[in-house]
Amino acid sequence: MADTSVGAVWDAGALIKFEKGTSELLRAHVRRKDTIIVPTSALAQVWRDGARQARLAMLLRASFVEEASLDSAAARGIGAILARCSHSDIVDVHVALLARQRRLPILTTDVDDLRAVDPLLEIVAV
Repeated sequence: MADTSVGAVWDAGALIKFEKGTSELLRAHVRRKDTIIVPTSALAQVWRDGARQARLAMLLRASFVEEASLDSAAARGIGAILARCSHSDIVDVHVALLARQRRLPILTTDVDDLRAVDPLLEIVAV
């Protein structure tokens, strides 16, 4: 298993599992206050209502959580990766791009999809 005690990029599946409280690995990550990178593209997939998503809203306010925007530089990088890997999910590619740039593992429920983007990344199932 990958060492995620320094930090990780969380995809939409990880955010959903954290909100549901069903992953001990994610809860441990938060208890240790490890760096959590939340791609804003993944956040857009899961965000519905902060009043109903209290656990997720609280997580996003934590000092050890960084929301990583999909800016124009990221958009260009994502486009280049999409061209190389024939993958169609922009969010998966954004997650992979951030993991590559930050040299962090990905915490996900979609291991196979992210491996299709970049098989060399550290990908941990939650």
